[in-house]
Amino acid sequence: MERSTTLAALRPPQRAGLALWALLALLAAAATLILAEAGGARATGPAVLVTLAACVAGGWAILRGLGSAAYPHDRLGLCNGVTMTRGAGIAVLAGLAAVPGALGGGGGFAWVVVALAATVLALDGLDGWLARRSGLKSVFGARFDVEADVVFAVVMAALAWQAGKVGIWFLALGLLRPAFLLAGARWPALRASLPDQRWRKVMAGLQMSVQVALLTPLLMPPLSHAVGAVILAAMLISFAIDIRWLVRQAPAGAPSQAG
Repeated sequence: MERSTTLAALRPPQRAGLALWALLALLAAAATLILAEAGGARATGPAVLVTLAACVAGGWAILRGLGSAAYPHDRLGLCNGVTMTRGAGIAVLAGLAAVPGALGGGGGFAWVVVALAATVLALDGLDGWLARRSGLKSVFGARFDVEADVVFAVVMAALAWQAGKVGIWFLALGLLRPAFLLAGARWPALRASLPDQRWRKVMAGLQMSVQVALLTPLLMPPLSHAVGAVILAAMLISFAIDIRWLVRQAPAGAPSQAG
C-alpha cells in the first residue's frame, strides 16, 4: 500500500520517465550481455553489473530532476526519451569498458561498438532540437544533456585505453569536466556561468567525434596515440581559456575559497 502511495505521488513526467527508464535498463543489460559475449569476454557478469549500476544511478538522477522545479512541464516528451535512450547506450558502453578484452573480438566486433557509440553521439543533436520544437526546454533537460556528454567522454576514454589505442593518460580527457566541477567547490569564481559560445560546442562535438573514431580499426598505434594526444591538448587549452575568462570576471576581493 505504501509503495502504491509513493508511486501515485510522483508527477506524470516522473512516472513516464520511470517506466521508460526501466525498459531501457533491461534492454541495456541484455545488449551488454550479448555484446560482451560477442567480444570474447571470459566473464560477462561484471559487464552487466556495471551497466545496471549505471542505470540505477541514472534513474535516480532522472527521477529527482523530473520532480524538481528544474522541470516545470507536465509531460516527459520525446526529447527526454531520446536523451534517456542515449543514457542507456552509454550504460552499455560502460559495461563493455569494465570487461578487459571485450574489444578483442576482431574488426567486425569493433565496428559494432563504433556503430553503437556513433548512434549515441548522433542522438546528442536530436534531443535539443526536439525540446525546442515541442516547447519542452528546461534546466533539467539541458543539465541532463550535458552530464550525459560528460559520462560519454569518460566511458569512451576508458574504451580507447582498453582497446590499446591510447595510454592510460587518455583518461584525463574524460575527467576534465569532473575535475573542473571539483575545482569549483574550492574556487567560487569557477562556478560562474560561461557565455554561450559556438566554439565551445564545436570543441565538445569534435572531442566526442574523435573519441568514436579512435575505436575504429582504421586508427592504430602510433597514429591513434598521436590523435589522442592532439585532442587532449586541444581540450586542455579549451578549458584553460574558460578558466582564464572566469578568473578575470571574478569581482576583485572575492573570497578564493568556498565556506
